Order: sequence, then C-alpha cells, then structure tokens
Amino acid sequence: DEIAERGPRHEARVVCLARIKTDAAQAALFGFKTGAALFHSLIVHLENGVPIQVEDRLVNPESAPGYLDVDFSRTTPTNYLLEAAPLSEARYTIESLLPAEQEAKLLGISRRDPCLVLKRLTFSRGVPVTHVRLTHPGSRYLLQGRFET
Repeated sequence: DEIAERGPRHEARVVCLARIKTDAAQAALFGFKTGAALFHSLIVHLENGVPIQVEDRLVNPESAPGYLDVDFSRTTPTNYLLEAAPLSEARYTIESLLPAEQEAKLLGISRRDPCLVLKRLTFSRGVPVTHVRLTHPGSRYLLQGRFET
C-alpha cells in the first residue's frame, strides 16, 4: 500500500509459504509448546523491480486458518490478516541491524549494509496472531507515516 500510494509498481515474490513446527523461541512468542504448528511465509517486496523489504512472518493457524491458501503475489499478508483476525494490539521494535545472510541475498546487498528492521507481534482479542520481521536496506528505505484523528 505504501508503494502504491507513492506511485511506483509493487511486486511480491513468495520465497516460502509453509506449515512448520515451532522451535523454543518461536513457541514462546505465541505462548505455545515447542513443536506446535505455525504458518511461515517469507516474501520479498520490490518497488519497480528493486527489492526493498524481506517479510519473514509466523502466523497462528487458529487465528488465520486459510493463510496458506492465499496468493500473496496479489494481496499482502497484512491485508489478509486484518480481515481474518482484526488487530487489537501490536508490540514492536525498530532497530538498525546488519542483515542475516539470507536477507542480504534476497535484498541483493552486502552483509555489511545496515538495514532498518521492524519486529512486530500482533494480537486479536488478546490472542497472538502473527510475528513478523521486516528488513529494509537502509539505502533504499525511508520510514515515514502520518496519523490523523
């Protein structure tokens, strides 16, 4: 939506869309036992053909059971999840970090290029729905926003 508002062309490349079993850290995020099922998606977002974001997302299957059936080249996970499990709370951090090896490769940058990384855990009616890590190359991304009441 941010890209479309500015006018350039948005494209999403789905790298992974799968059901996984949680490791201890993933389970802790959702309050699950290790080995519980989660959905995992890894999507690269491009602006006019240039990678600007790696979206690495875990989703609670009970909150969004149709997640694996969605064509994320046509809609975003955020749009789908807001319909499936309306947002009631979000907790987030924003950091400047070096990219992980896979992130650097997907973004076409060096492992030494700083990135803006947003991590967000969202809830619907007190239930954890999704945890996402959004990694943006610092040289290609500007965090901006607007809020009105």
